[in-house]
Amino acid sequence: MTVTAPARQLDLLDPGVGSRAIGSGGPDDGSGSLLGRVVTQLRTLTGARSAWVVRVDEAAGAWSVDVGDGAAAPPEDLVAAVVRDRAPVTSTGSGTPVLGVPVRRGPRVIGVCAVAGARLSATDRGLAELFADYAALALVDHGSLAGRPLLEAVRQELAWVERAGVPRTDLVTVGSGTLDDARAEEIFRVVQEALVNVVAHAAAGRVQVGVLHGPGTVTVLVEDDGTGFDATRHGGLAEAASGAHRGLVAMSARARRLDGDLEIGSGTGGGTLLRLTVPCGPEAPTPGRPRPSVLVAAGRPVIRAGVVRQLQLGAPELGMVSEVDLGAGHDLAAACRLLGPDVLVVEPDLLPADLPGALERLAALPTAPAVVLLADACADHALRTAVSAGARGCVGPDDGERLVEVVTAAGRGESTFRPDQLGRLAAAPRVRGITAREHEVCALVARGMTDRQIATALRISAKTVEKHVGSLLRKTGARNRTMLVAVGP
Repeated sequence: MTVTAPARQLDLLDPGVGSRAIGSGGPDDGSGSLLGRVVTQLRTLTGARSAWVVRVDEAAGAWSVDVGDGAAAPPEDLVAAVVRDRAPVTSTGSGTPVLGVPVRRGPRVIGVCAVAGARLSATDRGLAELFADYAALALVDHGSLAGRPLLEAVRQELAWVERAGVPRTDLVTVGSGTLDDARAEEIFRVVQEALVNVVAHAAAGRVQVGVLHGPGTVTVLVEDDGTGFDATRHGGLAEAASGAHRGLVAMSARARRLDGDLEIGSGTGGGTLLRLTVPCGPEAPTPGRPRPSVLVAAGRPVIRAGVVRQLQLGAPELGMVSEVDLGAGHDLAAACRLLGPDVLVVEPDLLPADLPGALERLAALPTAPAVVLLADACADHALRTAVSAGARGCVGPDDGERLVEVVTAAGRGESTFRPDQLGRLAAAPRVRGITAREHEVCALVARGMTDRQIATALRISAKTVEKHVGSLLRKTGARNRTMLVAVGP
């Protein structure tokens, strides 16, 4: 049994798009494993000189031999051709016939079964396709993070979704946080499974993924505008996650392992919305108070009184809920400095025209409040600007239960946005003229790395990194690195 170690790149990616090696921890020698038995039987029954099971990560554009019996690896062009054509391919370029057949998981190719030097008859091809079905059972957990940050891996998955035929994809992040490798891996696989379902079944024109960080949780949303999924028809998620819906079984099992909550229902566009909420560490205590206090600032007394009343009745877990009348010339930051609320619910019209500056001044207070915008509608630019500057949500004064939900979440340090609001955040005009190097720098800035750390990672000088960051700020209109990460290139 011959084992091969290196991973290889597929020539399937768009120019300028990076790739990586699959981090499977090295190929298996096959002893006693399902893949080992697949390779041994495939070689024996076809009379081949060599046989392989190759693991493929389409999104990352890479492959590696998991198990090989005979020569080190199949021809690289054969693997690329099988993935590209999504059909059996025969290569004779090396003088020895080599047959490769795809290992499928729904619309995705997750591997290749290959044999070399066989008779390559119709029977051999049928055997290879049969064994590919067995290989799929072992390769079903395709494409791990392999050291990639979660957001980078999700971006690559969305790029695959677009190549698979969905016209538009978007990734929106709110807040920042860290996840241990095990949790990040499970969350990534849930997103991956959801995106496979979108490609296979939804006939969607758009799919968006949202990642919202809180001090004690991370929430991931996957929404599409496709044909939808009627969970009630199956008696709810538990019963729907059976039979033909095996993907739901896997996602539900991962949510349970994470001690998280998984919800699947109708999206705002009539498609499907998946929401996974996972605890990711102890919640940060609210400084100085067992229960968060709320200050409501609105121009009309009736609005202020109505919001206060809704919060008092609907959110007993809140502390003091009060209101403030901001007359002409009144300083909102001064009022917050005096009253020290944990959450400020404020109408955007009461904030200065320099919205980022106003929110930055509030964030600089000794006890900075979490800001929730009080508005039935907020212009796209204002919403993006407010979120970039740290706003935790935007909700109308008459939005009932949602008003309570958004404010109480802000009191816990969490951000809450409707899927359609995330869609508007994602719909920010795409900035043109960003170089490949600037994309790399921006990705590392999003990971919280300093200029010196980025310089070391990219093997360039810190001064060059500083110039790239300055160029990104000018091109995107971002005021600082935090806003740059939120707006994105």
